[in-house]
Amino acid sequence: MPQSRVETKARLMAQLEASIDKALERGDKAEGLTITDIEEIALQARAEVGEQVTAVLVERSHGPSVPGPRCSQCGHEMAYKGNKRRYVRTRSGDVQVERAYYYCGVCRRGTFPPG
Repeated sequence: MPQSRVETKARLMAQLEASIDKALERGDKAEGLTITDIEEIALQARAEVGEQVTAVLVERSHGPSVPGPRCSQCGHEMAYKGNKRRYVRTRSGDVQVERAYYYCGVCRRGTFPPG
């Protein structure tokens, strides 16, 4: 069962807090940080948060697919073969996506229809 918006936000806020704590710990442990060092810590935290938000938005945008799409090659109805996980490279980093996968037994081709 998909998480509600409130549950998703709570999960993201917990991840955000963990990323901030990690950045602050890195800053506390290092002596004589230069502005470049500080920027690197901040940019790593920003990247982590960006990846987490991107992953959640991709996950939420690819809800249940319509069952039985038609094969673009032969027109036969394709069979649902379950959800498959893939990694997608985004500008925010690699995110894991789980999408419905369909297979045409006639053409022996598979597809991930748009969500």
